[in-house]
Amino acid sequence: MLNKLALSGIRHRIRDYSVLFSGLMIASAIFYMFMSLATNQTFLSSNSPAAATSFIFGFGIVLLAIITIVYVNYANTFLLSMRQKEYGMFMMLGAKSSKISRMIFVETFTIGAISTVIGSIIGIFATGLVSRWIISAMDMQVKHFNSFYLPALLWTFVFFIVIFMFSAIRNSISLRRSKVLTLLKRDSQPVKIKRNGVLKSIQAVLGLILLAIGYFALWYAGTNPGFIYLGIPVALVTIVLGTYLTINSFVTAVIVMLKRNTNYSQKGLNNFTLSQLSFRINDYTKILSMVSMMFALALGAITVGLGFNNQIDNVVNGQNYYDVQVINPDAAQQKRMKSLSIKTKDVYNYKTDGKKVYYRASEFKKQPVGYSQIDTKTMISSTKTTNNPSKNTNAGYELMNTRLPDQRTMEVGFVSDSAYAAMNGKETTTVLVKTNSFKNNLATIKSISKAEIKRYPALKNAGGDKYSAYTLINGFFSGLEFMGFFLGIAFLAMLASCLMFKILSGANGDVKRYNMLYKIGTKQKVLRTTINKEIAVLFSVPAILGIIHVLMGLQLFTKILYKPYANIEIPFAIFIVLYLGYYFLTRYLYKKIVLK
Repeated sequence: MLNKLALSGIRHRIRDYSVLFSGLMIASAIFYMFMSLATNQTFLSSNSPAAATSFIFGFGIVLLAIITIVYVNYANTFLLSMRQKEYGMFMMLGAKSSKISRMIFVETFTIGAISTVIGSIIGIFATGLVSRWIISAMDMQVKHFNSFYLPALLWTFVFFIVIFMFSAIRNSISLRRSKVLTLLKRDSQPVKIKRNGVLKSIQAVLGLILLAIGYFALWYAGTNPGFIYLGIPVALVTIVLGTYLTINSFVTAVIVMLKRNTNYSQKGLNNFTLSQLSFRINDYTKILSMVSMMFALALGAITVGLGFNNQIDNVVNGQNYYDVQVINPDAAQQKRMKSLSIKTKDVYNYKTDGKKVYYRASEFKKQPVGYSQIDTKTMISSTKTTNNPSKNTNAGYELMNTRLPDQRTMEVGFVSDSAYAAMNGKETTTVLVKTNSFKNNLATIKSISKAEIKRYPALKNAGGDKYSAYTLINGFFSGLEFMGFFLGIAFLAMLASCLMFKILSGANGDVKRYNMLYKIGTKQKVLRTTINKEIAVLFSVPAILGIIHVLMGLQLFTKILYKPYANIEIPFAIFIVLYLGYYFLTRYLYKKIVLK
């Protein structure tokens, strides 16, 4: 009977549980998305040249597990707070506490199981959609990745089942220890806020020291790759603890300082807003710390992903100066080349007697051949030109690749126009094109390269053109790039879900406060402004600390990426715009609840 009562309670209050269900489903979906990468050793080994990738993902699992446990703990507290009055009523009517404990166990575990199953299904579909979109948009080559990965699904089920088992047991024990009147009147009981200035000062100093140790560990691991197996664990522990202590101490100190500034606190409803934040901060410290870490992980992953994308461009542009090379272009190839945004176009003719290749020297005087030299340390290419390729190995190598494979090993000679005209060999024409942007013309360049291989099948394995180099290098970096973008999107969804859930879960308790302000004459416009300020603070605190984490954490990639801070404003701008979108959505939903 009690089991039916528990299930009917869920069914009748499904609207109230919508925030809870959606939050838990997102949590399990994101957990599956991460595990689909982290537990797939074949994917990690075949898509990352770094030996420490599996090790880093291992600590990523630990961090995500901690974040998820904290998140589920908040959800569990929210669930218990919604039903405590009803449990109190049942006990007052004679129900035994053991029976009520069993009922809450069933209810908690059922909610957890349903949300985990649905969330995992969402995670599978989200993994497929996100991966296909990233691979298509960024032209990636990813090996051994599947949206449905059974070990990841099993780990997700086991992890969440264990968490909800403990949550259900904890709720049952908590209920049995609570008195009936306490359950019935818990919303009316005051919350005692303990303030200890000395303790906060100690926390502030300790928090800064821990953050400094964590940042130093990341920097040292970046400059000394052998230290990475110790640096990552040290950074994980110190930065997480430092973030918690810093937020708990500094935010409280700022609120106290603003409240003492009467010019600010006595203006409008500023004092009410500060009191609200002061009242919440102890309860919000964990969630803000968690969101700050996820903000750093999401933004850092996307930034590193873009860094690897830039690395591809740097390396490819250093391999070949010309973006397109066509031998004896037919009408179809001529048409394709016309659609390119051409910067320079060089045409060279040559003849061969079967042993040696002869070029017209005059053509190189009129149009010097362009070639690239790449700096292996910076991965940046420098473009040069020469009218005598025989005296420059780089130009000679690039010119060699423009010939058919069976002619590339032949000796090269540069002859006069008259000597060239006297030769009886068959003439071959090579067209070399440099576009304004290899990336922007990639689709057309790809079609030209494939058409050229179809015309001359021997080119398939010989390579030599820029698109072949791009395919090879893109395959090398695509795995790392994919990991960055995929995890960035996943953590972005997770952090938004966490903060939104925490803010909205407490909205029902704020209805009375805002209703009271409205009754004493406060205008709706002023109430909206107050809500905007309060939620803005809750969003900005983890964002500021998260950005600092990213700026310091990029030091870990100084040996892998050339200039990891280059063009950093692009991912930062994109991420902040998305983050602001979550802020506007949260405050809209919050107003819908508290402003009747």
